[in-house]
Amino acid sequence: MINQTPMRELVQFVTITTDPERDTPEVMRDYGPAHGLDSVNWLFLTSGERPEDTTRNLAERFGHKFTRTEDGYQIHGVVTHVIDRNGRWQANFHGLKFDPTNLVLYVNALTNAHGPEGHPEPGWWDKVRSLF
Repeated sequence: MINQTPMRELVQFVTITTDPERDTPEVMRDYGPAHGLDSVNWLFLTSGERPEDTTRNLAERFGHKFTRTEDGYQIHGVVTHVIDRNGRWQANFHGLKFDPTNLVLYVNALTNAHGPEGHPEPGWWDKVRSLF
């Protein structure tokens, strides 16, 4: 829904795997097109050749915990985090069934804020990416 608005140019989506053994760079590269996601502003991260727990450590910084079952599957919650232009964690949207209109309205408020806090400081996306 965001990509159907002028916010498309202001928003960056990031999907992070916590299972890089299965979610190889090739799998992640194919994930977006397979699900109709716009690669113009959507990144798909996996650890690649780095240690297995790199993306898991990032997810744990945002409060996620993981349990691996006996058959090797991971059990974890699904959360959409909203990080503002200054790299600050602003909100969570839990699960896959939240009303996407609420996310759009929240992001719209962030992208249209006025004053010093509403304008991106230089290198804001680099700050977010440094978490990876």
